[in-house]
Amino acid sequence: MIHIVGAGPAGLIASLFLLEKGYEVEIFEKNKEIKSSACGEGCDLKSLAELPFDSLPYIERKVNEVRWFFRDKTFYVKTEGCVLNRQKWMEAMAKEIMERGGKINFGKKVVGIDNNYIYFDDGKIKYDICIGADGPASVIKDYVGNEYDCKIGCQYEIKHHMKENRLEFYLDKKFSSYYIWIFPKKESINVGLIGKFSMLDEFLKWKGIEGEILKKQAGSIPCSLPKKLVKNNVALVGDAASITNPFSLGGLTPIIYASKILADNIENLSKYEKEIKKHPMCNPIFLKGMKAAESITNEEMEIIFNRINGKNIMKVKWRDVMPLLRKPSLFIKMYHLGKAMLNSMKWGW
Repeated sequence: MIHIVGAGPAGLIASLFLLEKGYEVEIFEKNKEIKSSACGEGCDLKSLAELPFDSLPYIERKVNEVRWFFRDKTFYVKTEGCVLNRQKWMEAMAKEIMERGGKINFGKKVVGIDNNYIYFDDGKIKYDICIGADGPASVIKDYVGNEYDCKIGCQYEIKHHMKENRLEFYLDKKFSSYYIWIFPKKESINVGLIGKFSMLDEFLKWKGIEGEILKKQAGSIPCSLPKKLVKNNVALVGDAASITNPFSLGGLTPIIYASKILADNIENLSKYEKEIKKHPMCNPIFLKGMKAAESITNEEMEIIFNRINGKNIMKVKWRDVMPLLRKPSLFIKMYHLGKAMLNSMKWGW
């Protein structure tokens, strides 16, 4: 029996891969039902297809482009992805897990773990293998000794119809020290940023977006590459492991790949950690891209966007950016941003 702490996306996806391989699975979830936390809900279709589960009924909107903006200037890249109804998707995965013989114990809060036992408010249970999938505030993470940095994101789901089938990202230090996102659903949009709701309100006003706020969410987003993932017979996955893309801050695609690797190496957890750390989704360029996005100024963005305005990032030529060589620090930032974007498109958002 493999015990999993947390019935969020990481716990559910890891369970599906493990059940597919014939393992017995039991999940402990502190909430009394499946509960989706703050998330843009985007995922590329290639990664989603890796799941041993039919996600198509839970796609709210397919997208074919990711577009970046700085005020009235823009560039883009073509891609195949979607925005999910994450709540219904997670509920359906939980149902599938139980239909396949897996167990989910709701209202079961894990308060600690040692080398032999998982501890609850009302008792303990002996485990053979435990997977910590209990999010950024993970109890299991503390036992393993994993540490990472986090960003605070806030998001509204707003009743609003967006015509374009694309994901939009806005870079403007006036609203966020990092970036703002708009992800379209059927009849609503997810709009969020790294920062405070007051800043998000200012962005909505500037953008002219109006509509009923259907949901208001905020949360911590891990933004470091994985450091320590395994201790004895305990392994971390998802946000607890800081297995996110630190550049895009996306978590669903890394969860899928990490869970697949975990299931393949569940009886050799040290190999799981090694495989994760050498996987392209843990390329250090994502951290370099994040630091470049944090440090770049509006004046520098104006210069970059003037060079590539209206272009497909995949078709930008040397002649478009060569003048930036006269500004070495800016050129390095642009290079790291570009490489992080292109790697994100290859390995998911």
